[in-house]
Amino acid sequence: MEFCAYIQPDMGASAWLRQKSRKARWPLALTVALGELSGIFLILQTWLLARVANLVIFQHATVASLTGEFLALIALAPARFLVMWATRRTSFECASRVKRDIRGDLSEHLRQLGPIALAGMRTGEVVTIAVDAVEALEGYYARYLPQRALSTLVPFTVLAAVFPMDWISGLVLVLTAVFLPVTMIVIGEEAHLRNQRLWATLARMSGRFFDILQGLTTVKMFTAARREVAEIERASNEYRTATMSVLRVAFLSSFMLELLSAVSIAIVAVLSGLRLMAGSMQFARAYFILLAAPEYFLVLRQLGTFYHMRMEAMSAAERIIGLLETTPVTRVRTARSDASLPSPGEACGVLFDSVSLAYNGRTILDDLSFSIEPGAHVALTGPSGIGKSTILSALLRFLDPQVGQILVHGSPLALVDRKEWFERVAWLPQNPTIFHGTIRENIRLGRQSASDEEISEAARMACVDEFLGRLPAGLDTEVGERGEGLSRGQIQRVALARLFLRTPSLVLLDEPTAHLDKASARLVSNGISALARGRTMIMVTHRGSGGMERTLVLGAGKAREGA
Repeated sequence: MEFCAYIQPDMGASAWLRQKSRKARWPLALTVALGELSGIFLILQTWLLARVANLVIFQHATVASLTGEFLALIALAPARFLVMWATRRTSFECASRVKRDIRGDLSEHLRQLGPIALAGMRTGEVVTIAVDAVEALEGYYARYLPQRALSTLVPFTVLAAVFPMDWISGLVLVLTAVFLPVTMIVIGEEAHLRNQRLWATLARMSGRFFDILQGLTTVKMFTAARREVAEIERASNEYRTATMSVLRVAFLSSFMLELLSAVSIAIVAVLSGLRLMAGSMQFARAYFILLAAPEYFLVLRQLGTFYHMRMEAMSAAERIIGLLETTPVTRVRTARSDASLPSPGEACGVLFDSVSLAYNGRTILDDLSFSIEPGAHVALTGPSGIGKSTILSALLRFLDPQVGQILVHGSPLALVDRKEWFERVAWLPQNPTIFHGTIRENIRLGRQSASDEEISEAARMACVDEFLGRLPAGLDTEVGERGEGLSRGQIQRVALARLFLRTPSLVLLDEPTAHLDKASARLVSNGISALARGRTMIMVTHRGSGGMERTLVLGAGKAREGA
């Protein structure tokens, strides 16, 4: 999925970057002020050096008579160093604030998108945008934006010092400086196009590499390792070529800026030298202008260097905006204050009233109606792909109906506060996620404030303690990503233990005993029975009624009572 395809015309990358800079207005202003102060210190140092040289060479001044000038030079050096250090700190803070804000926006938007929308995206590409693309914005906020302001302030400060001394040299500096931004714009546009291709290549390579890592077992089983290694090598070479293409443009830009600066300084030096020989210009003034001219162009050359950071940031911003503009499959609605919810642990009734559900442009269920009484245990069954898991996704607010409405406890689910609803729902999927960490930490996900005693009790109710004695550290045993080190049945019981830390009104199960051996399935079923006691439960199953007291059979987008 190419996220940049979602960019809206009224929110271009440049406007979006400027808008985000408001989050760091004060650090940015302080960075610019400190940079200008550093420029003033530099001009003072330059003038003092020119004055000392003039006094020593032409007026034969002694070291003792220049004590004041030497002390001023000694004082300015550490003062300028401190100002430059403070400038770097404030520029870093500026970029950090913006990056934190953007990552917060991305996290919130990904949460709003939900698992249904994210399932259609390449995980590697999303990770690249959330990490690398956001990180690529640092140069824009920490370097380019402050330098853009300083490229105006510092040269004007230098000109303010040069023009009263020699208007001819000042005019040369002004006229030659005009060519620098023109060069940056012409070369920068080409750099922007190449940066766009670079980010697209990086996103494809990251997505491919992540897919291979996820399916490494399958790749090995089908002896496709050599083919996939060749594919990664091809993608890496493509990325290397794109990177070198961007660097070539960057080096060309630096060469042109250096060339223009050198020509301008040479013109100033020749004109100053000729007038010195003619006796129409003082040495101190000529020497000061020659020392100040490189600093005049330095900030402009640095802007040219940092201009490529702007191009890189714009390419990264386009990827970020594209992801942020992706439309969620659920509509954001304001929770209604009069929406009635069951008390925690109280059984919840469910009503589907002429509901139609669709995503990715495909209708899954159409005009579906059924009701479940509070406290009922219902099995949803039917052929694969008929929409059983889609019903659970709708009850979890991962998917909103296009037509009709879902009522829970008599209130429209779409108008119920999501956070409050999630506190009343327990969900056990077929393949639950176990994170890298201890078993205790994974169980505590059910409720972060749970005590060790409550976690131990939840482990007992979910039959986790049946295998804890065989682990080296019990609940504090480290497990790998996706539960590496535990069997499928053990993973299912750890996930079930999380739910015992909650007080749900509705228990949703998506084939929780599928692919388990009989012993593990029996233990998981015992835990589920204990959890569902006195609560409403809906279980998706392919194995008949799954022991439920009522069965709903789905077919042709309808639900009928089963035997």
